[in-house]
Amino acid sequence: MLPFLSKAATESTTSFLDALPTSERRAAKKHLESEFEAFLRQYPRYKDTECLDRLRKSEFSRLEKANEVYVDYMGGCLWPKSLVTGHADILKSGLFGNTHSDSPCATRSDKQISLARTAVLDFFDAPASDYVCIFTSNATNALKIVGENFPFEPESSLILPADCHNSVNGLRQFAHSTGATVDYLACTPFGGFDPSEAEMLLAKRVNIARDAPSLFVLTGQSNITGLRPSLSTLSDAKKSGFYTLVDAAALASSARISLRAQSPDIDALAVSFYKIFGYPTGVGALIAKKSFLSTLKKKWFSGGTVDFVQAPGQMTLQATDLAARFEEGTLNYSSLSAIAPGLEFVKTFMGPMSVRLPILHHYLHNALESLVYPGTQMRLVKVHTRPRPPPITSSASSTSTYQPLQSSHRIHVRRKSTASRRDASPSSSSRPRTPQRSMSRMISHLSPFSSTGLLTPPPSEYPELPEFETNPPASSSSSSDGTDQGYVVSCTFYTSSGALIPLAHVSHLASRAGISLRTGCVCNPGGAAALRGKETQARMERLSSLPATATSPSIQCTENGVGLNSVGEILLESAGVVRISLGVASNFEDVQRVVSWAKTLLDEQKRDRDLAEFAPKH
Repeated sequence: MLPFLSKAATESTTSFLDALPTSERRAAKKHLESEFEAFLRQYPRYKDTECLDRLRKSEFSRLEKANEVYVDYMGGCLWPKSLVTGHADILKSGLFGNTHSDSPCATRSDKQISLARTAVLDFFDAPASDYVCIFTSNATNALKIVGENFPFEPESSLILPADCHNSVNGLRQFAHSTGATVDYLACTPFGGFDPSEAEMLLAKRVNIARDAPSLFVLTGQSNITGLRPSLSTLSDAKKSGFYTLVDAAALASSARISLRAQSPDIDALAVSFYKIFGYPTGVGALIAKKSFLSTLKKKWFSGGTVDFVQAPGQMTLQATDLAARFEEGTLNYSSLSAIAPGLEFVKTFMGPMSVRLPILHHYLHNALESLVYPGTQMRLVKVHTRPRPPPITSSASSTSTYQPLQSSHRIHVRRKSTASRRDASPSSSSRPRTPQRSMSRMISHLSPFSSTGLLTPPPSEYPELPEFETNPPASSSSSSDGTDQGYVVSCTFYTSSGALIPLAHVSHLASRAGISLRTGCVCNPGGAAALRGKETQARMERLSSLPATATSPSIQCTENGVGLNSVGEILLESAGVVRISLGVASNFEDVQRVVSWAKTLLDEQKRDRDLAEFAPKH
């Protein structure tokens, strides 16, 4: 056993070798152990995150059983096993019904929805006196609620970052439909935007925003570049008279956001819970200020959003409950009881995640860029995302409490009081309880029925985890400690002659190796174009010369695909990347297997043989 590894970590690190022949397995295991020892010498703080190895064994053991590597956490987080099984037990033994009545089953569902709302507001530190949690199907739907109901006028202004998800890009359609002005903040070479450019644009639009309702949208973390723009820009937007909306779908999976601390800068925040803890899918939320919601103008109504409708006639009474006005139809009441324990799970392990993931991200970036074809200076991989500063190498102080990304400019998290921590000296600190035990305890408190017939909330005690030093606050959008960057590596692969290996080929080769990653522009064409460089951005600009319809600023796309073909001819594959993203269950084995797989692509003859099987048969 390796000197710094628990049994759980060792089993996780070597399990994939079992499929190899005995002689190869021994050699590979010895090599892997050597690589891991070198890794620990370079990143000694990785040892402090051993609790995540036990978590992986208890909650994500299916990774080892499937002998696969999952590196698509920006696409969706893997769910912890006990969250799903515990929730299944609740549904199997509980009686819940449509909330649009006052029956016993409906009342239980109502109470669970109320518990979920409270948990969401608590997680985002949003005072219930100021904020409302509106449940949606996902972050996209949350953004749409704002876009379709925002009172855009011809004199209004909408400002978007070019490095954003298509669900944010889509907001421009609502603005265009009223004749409002739409501006984009240009990307830097690594994505994001220049805060000084945002400041100048806001100053240019300040009179517009004061005369007509205007909206400034910020991507909390890019899903392709990984950058986390400074939230201080929102303060500038508010001072200029804009309402503010944050797409936090990617950010919330690895950082805590305090709406209390950022108030009054954030008017609304959109999230998807499967991005944060994997399960359930199909549930998101819009966390919005009550004052902001009162400015939205709903253009239609549906079941659940009204208290009374005259039919036939014109009288309509909106729902008295502010959240209900925007929750159209029946809520996903069978899934919402999983939200509170899911959020507690994330809060429990976000501390060690924020130590481990920067280490793995730094190692993966450098390891991929070091791969060079033998006898040449040609690199196999070009990493387009910004290099991360080297992680802190000293061990965690035993007297400090971890606070994720605390910064007055970006992300604020309340400090825990010292009274709430266990008294322990460095010499007497006990071994942390395993995540398996703590998660089981968490789920056990979610017994189907308490004495009141309702699910009880999660307990207040969670696993004893190693304490972590507070990340130093940063005051700019390019911090020296890497806290303004998520755990995303976006790259492209090349032949020894410098030709791009098609993204579809890379995806196929990765799938053959049991690696789940993502290729393409990953629903963020602006960020993808910025990463690929000025030539790709110029090609993106050329698309504006294609014919547009008389009624819409969208590029024309005919039913026979001529429009899409025209786009493809201009962009080719220049706007896509290979995206590798890390999350709660990621470990050294994962990143090492990705690097080892990439090394195999240096053998071009073997690579071509593997791709021959992929080539379509004519």
